[in-house]
Amino acid sequence: MKRPLEGKIIIVTGAAGGIGVETVNRLTDDGATVVASGRDMDRLKTLDAIGPNVVSHRSDVSSEDEARGPVARAEAEFGKLDAVFNGAGIVGESGLIENQDLDSFKHVMDVNVGGVFLMMKHAVPALRRNGGGAIINISSVAGLIGGRATMPAYRASKHGVIGLTKNGAKAHAGEGIRINAICPGQIDTDMLAAVEADASPEDAAKARAVVIAAIPAGRYREPSEVAALAAFLCRDDAKFINGSVYTIDVAFTPF
Repeated sequence: MKRPLEGKIIIVTGAAGGIGVETVNRLTDDGATVVASGRDMDRLKTLDAIGPNVVSHRSDVSSEDEARGPVARAEAEFGKLDAVFNGAGIVGESGLIENQDLDSFKHVMDVNVGGVFLMMKHAVPALRRNGGGAIINISSVAGLIGGRATMPAYRASKHGVIGLTKNGAKAHAGEGIRINAICPGQIDTDMLAAVEADASPEDAAKARAVVIAAIPAGRYREPSEVAALAAFLCRDDAKFINGSVYTIDVAFTPF
């Protein structure tokens, strides 16, 4: 039986992170060939164990010259591009707006918003050449609610990702290019562990327990749950899903 993504060429940015690794795994399980992009080549190389359908490519998505790279690699080696999963992102410094350093704020925006913008900018022409395709942008429930007051740059950036998603979806729907966003809640990754440690340096476990107590399902989400939705949005079955924003938060956001 043909797998649902067999023959598709997909870029994953932030591929060495917790969500990125699971997404690469899921996409290749479903038959895709993945250009795995990230800044740390040593970590990317660990993805080689997944199999021959993974090609590692070092790039910093906040740099326009480097953001072109994965798209060019996909077309040069495989002749086309079918989809992009924009998973690269950082949290940045913690603190109230009045105490934030401007350069730190700009860095978060450059990676989280600028990186998505640049990947969309260079992927859209490639997808157009292929007759259409999909872009999945990772935002966050932080892009939908106020939440912690000490993460202004991160929250602003994730709102920005949703704005780019909706703008791009409307602009390119007529070309068969569909652009959607996923807003995970608390996902059990190294990034979240760092946020917990920052919130409560003396007792990160206590910080985690407080957050989990507020989640109706009583647990953090798993990276594989994000990957499953991303894989579906890359499928031809999802060709009429465009401009949508999906939460994966076990009913955390409504409360």
